[in-house]
Amino acid sequence: MPLYRPPLLLKSFRDISTQKELNEALNRFTMDYFYTGEREGRENITLNVVTQVMDWQENIFIRECEYSGQKHEWKTVIKNQLIKHLKEIGVEEGLVKSQTRYFEVSKDKYFPPADYERKLIELIANANRT
Repeated sequence: MPLYRPPLLLKSFRDISTQKELNEALNRFTMDYFYTGEREGRENITLNVVTQVMDWQENIFIRECEYSGQKHEWKTVIKNQLIKHLKEIGVEEGLVKSQTRYFEVSKDKYFPPADYERKLIELIANANRT
């Protein structure tokens, strides 16, 4: 077992949204995510993650990120991306903590690469319609 496991590093990201900030987060918002990934050798992976937030007025906030590195912290990377996304669109710290306290990454949110791309394209199309 190696003494040091370098983290998954962010290679690229893009944000797509219908507004700059979330409107009145206390009124209600929903959040979701999905991901795909591929092995690169024995210990390394490429991980692609999409986080999506929708406010009560149906404004959509999408963040797509690509990470690369050792696989060991992949679930933590997904949770941290969601937390960072929420904070950056204006959700207050206390509300972020309460909404993500029991958040767990599920293998059910994994999509094969072709399905991931299809779902992402649909999500972007929906954001562009509103």
